Amino acid sequence: MIIRVSKHRIKLLKSFQIIIVLIIALVMLTDCFNSAPTNASVRANSKITSTITVKIGKKSKCYQVKKGTFLLSFAVSQLNAKEKNGFITSVGSLNQNVKKSIYLMFDLNGKKSTVGAGSVRLVNGEKVRFYLEKY
Repeated sequence: MIIRVSKHRIKLLKSFQIIIVLIIALVMLTDCFNSAPTNASVRANSKITSTITVKIGKKSKCYQVKKGTFLLSFAVSQLNAKEKNGFITSVGSLNQNVKKSIYLMFDLNGKKSTVGAGSVRLVNGEKVRFYLEKY
């Protein structure tokens, strides 16, 4: 039995798939904004000014940070990162291995950082990604 599908139905199915993908993307993006502080909590702690997104491996999560927070101190206190001589050596399931020349790296908003985590002040909307790289 041969099933014939009209071009109109194929276009309709493709449009439906695109709409589903856009809805999923919208839900994922709004997750970051749902955790924003209320006016009452902002008044209670006026130093919370920024929402950042942190990606470790394949998992992303949004965090609230205080004005002037450095990435290194944030990673150690909020992400249980390990630090040695001002460098982050592990975070989440990512661990560097110096013997194998595999190092923990990070980028900011899709661009490789040119400074250490101790020199990076986090700003509103920042996207931080941690990853391993072999040298």
